[in-house]
Amino acid sequence: MLLVLFDIDGTLLTSNGMGRTSIRHALEQVYGRELSTDGVSFAGRTDPAIVRDILTNAGFSTERIDELMERCLKCYADLLESSLTPEQVTLLPGVRGLLDQFSSNPRTQLGLITGNLRSTAYTKLRAGGVAHYFPFGAFGSDHEDRKQLPAFAAERASQYCDRHFEPHNTLIIGDTEHDISCSQFFGAQAVAVATGVVDYEVLEEAGPVILLRDLEEPKALFDLVESLLD
Repeated sequence: MLLVLFDIDGTLLTSNGMGRTSIRHALEQVYGRELSTDGVSFAGRTDPAIVRDILTNAGFSTERIDELMERCLKCYADLLESSLTPEQVTLLPGVRGLLDQFSSNPRTQLGLITGNLRSTAYTKLRAGGVAHYFPFGAFGSDHEDRKQLPAFAAERASQYCDRHFEPHNTLIIGDTEHDISCSQFFGAQAVAVATGVVDYEVLEEAGPVILLRDLEEPKALFDLVESLLD
């Protein structure tokens, strides 16, 4: 059996900037003033790492950030859940058909690997109508360092399926160089899709096993899956 782990933002769907807006508003509520997100990269990173960068740039000490991180993240999750609607979420081309094919194959198991908190991940997936495809995953709430997340996902997959998953039978699909690097760190197969904000050439340089323009023509992906299942 092959474990297939999907990133969310830019890979499965877009929430039209609602995540960034909710983080900014949450920090404003917690700290009582607007904090700039200029110069902070959001794509492919964990929510705690993003919040840490924003607060560091605003001059907060590491100790103060650690003290209030949980409160910031909870406020963010609450704001996103209360404000995100299905109309604000767009599934990317080919996604639903691809998930249907994977979920109907008894030799593949779907899961998540995302920098979102667990709660915000499922808030977005429910709004997009695809939460039911993903019974487990690894999240930014598990670890601030994205490279550590595949191990969490593999452990949860093993518990869910009652079988052990090794890196060589794990496939990670994402839209940023961070998805690729965390795959490589774990020893999994990295598939990149250029549907997010990262340029095709940047993804290509990061060295995925395959690189797709989008998920509407997934033949190369399914060829890879079949080769790994042989």
